[in-house]
Amino acid sequence: MAVEDKKISEVFSFMQAFQEFLQEYVEEPVVFTPEAQVSLPLRPCLVIFSSDVHFGSIYTNYKKLAEIWQAVVDTEGVYLVVNGDFIDNFEVPVPKLLLAGINSQLISPQRQRYFYEQYLKALIEKGKLLGMVLGNHEEFSSVELFKEVSQKVPVAPNRIELTLSFENGFEVVMALIHKSRFNSFLNPTHSSLRELHLNHPYADIIVTSHTHLPSLMLYPYPKHRQGLTERVLIKTGSLKDLEPYTHKYFNPHRVSHISTPAVIIDPQKKRLLPFSRFEDALEVFKTIKTIYTGGSQNEQD
Repeated sequence: MAVEDKKISEVFSFMQAFQEFLQEYVEEPVVFTPEAQVSLPLRPCLVIFSSDVHFGSIYTNYKKLAEIWQAVVDTEGVYLVVNGDFIDNFEVPVPKLLLAGINSQLISPQRQRYFYEQYLKALIEKGKLLGMVLGNHEEFSSVELFKEVSQKVPVAPNRIELTLSFENGFEVVMALIHKSRFNSFLNPTHSSLRELHLNHPYADIIVTSHTHLPSLMLYPYPKHRQGLTERVLIKTGSLKDLEPYTHKYFNPHRVSHISTPAVIIDPQKKRLLPFSRFEDALEVFKTIKTIYTGGSQNEQD
């Protein structure tokens, strides 16, 4: 062996030994799940897809956030999926962005993360959180925030494929992606469409977020041994509806772009009924529940 080769091998051996030494002092990382399955009872349910809330920002619509919370916790059969960027959490090493973020926050990133933890724990305790992905604004958070949560519900950075399994064997596959590389202002659902084609061909519901420009589309697409199957393509909106940055870079329309979409799932009839506004979905869902229960329904969990 040449002298140079020997030195290179020694460097590799040294680095490996040093790494093994340091591992004893490094905490185990959070184990994220890129795929997961959640079991649900055989009855109609409503899944609300919430993203880009940016809790802590002065521009966030907290009245709408409270309405989503009440819809989830007060109505039996209603569940929530968090598709990233729930907190604003500006701690970035870019002076211009950092200053703008700090100036537009009502509470500190630390307080935002603390509230987020309590929010998630409350949803889990009530059995209302199906799963979540971490958006780019959660990337600045300590993994400690999601350690306990990840032990109870599926959690993954940026994307996860979540299968809802009902007692009669009916399954609904949801691909949840916060930040996709296929965004288009001409057709906001283009990102969900490309994710279906390239990464999640068996998903029934494909949700992408991040751009704050909402859209919804039904798209027939071949599914293994089932022929053309109608897929639900969703691009979520944002509750940060008053921010000039959003209108400048994301939404070209000078109108409110709040849109928290939802999908009613009827496992007995094996049907999906999507809505661009959760308020409309909730109204229809209550009617469906009344039909299934023979004219009476229990609104409280």
